[in-house]
Amino acid sequence: VALGSMGRYADALEDLNRAVTLDPNRAEPLIFRAAALRHLDRVDEALRDVEKALVLAPENAEALLERGILRQLMGDAAGAKADWEKVVALAPDSPAADLAQQNLALNEAGPRRR
Repeated sequence: VALGSMGRYADALEDLNRAVTLDPNRAEPLIFRAAALRHLDRVDEALRDVEKALVLAPENAEALLERGILRQLMGDAAGAKADWEKVVALAPDSPAADLAQQNLALNEAGPRRR
């Protein structure tokens, strides 16, 4: 995870693959791996991981936040909005909710014009 925060997503992915293999029934490694995959432009794989995480932990705010980001990247603005609204409802005082609210505001504003 620390490698990901330094922008070393490919290196982080190796560690996260091991973490998922060691404990496939924990949502957190899947969520972190989904974020690393997203940063490597492997969005379809990232979505599969976050969907697995949500099967394990359906109300995990971090997983919902990540799925919202992935949905937005894939052109599903309505799905992204639904995920981010759920994050805010489930964990209103969390950092995930802060990011979800920012994403909702950006979505509402629409694309910037030059």
